[in-house]
Amino acid sequence: MDISIAEAHNHLSSLLKRVGDGPILITRRGKTVGVLISPEEYEKLSRIGAYIQLLEISRELKEGSSAEEIYRASREELEERS
Repeated sequence: MDISIAEAHNHLSSLLKRVGDGPILITRRGKTVGVLISPEEYEKLSRIGAYIQLLEISRELKEGSSAEEIYRASREELEERS
């Protein structure tokens, strides 16, 4: 479902009741600028993201990177995002 920002603003309560039916794309001038998803879908995506990070760390360790190197690189990446 696609809905404009103005419509989302005016109907947020009813939209939140419908997120269980699937994602709701919020658009501005026809371009998607946000997505409403259910808490369950959010948790699922968070778990998948964490699993992918673990796979990447495992791969780096197998390729010879030390845990300390991975920690430093991860820390630097987090600091750059802030």
